Amino acid sequence: MKTILMGLAVIFLAGCSQQQNINSNAALEAKVASLEKTVDDLKPGLGEIMGVIQQHHAKLYYAGTKSNWPLAGYELDEIQESLDDAMKFYPEFKDVKVPLTQLIPTMTKASVAQVRTAIEQKKEKSFVQAFGALSGSCSNCHEAANAMIFRNLAGTSDRNINDER
Repeated sequence: MKTILMGLAVIFLAGCSQQQNINSNAALEAKVASLEKTVDDLKPGLGEIMGVIQQHHAKLYYAGTKSNWPLAGYELDEIQESLDDAMKFYPEFKDVKVPLTQLIPTMTKASVAQVRTAIEQKKEKSFVQAFGALSGSCSNCHEAANAMIFRNLAGTSDRNINDER
């Protein structure tokens, strides 16, 4: 009889433990969903990321044309970091046909490398040419994504930025 009671007690306790695990899992899943929503609400929009890139792009031009190579290197690193954020937070974006994780590196990798080389060599003329290639890469990427296109980003006397749709 004692063995039967012990067996029933074990079965009863195991059943209670399973119910507790089910309730615990449901609570954890609800918490995870809540945290995911909070993260989504806090992450910057793609427009904010691109705005930050635009600021660093202008500072990069200024630094490079003034031969401030440490600042130019820093600004280029910030641009790359922001591009990485864009890909991390928005691997796919709205109706853009090519995932940003493919589009951004395809359009910018070579020109970023050109700018980095010009900075490392501390050659202002090479920098200006490479910066022009980077600006073109940005415009081409925006065009491929059917997004705002930026032209005349540097070197114009009348207006620095001409936003076109």
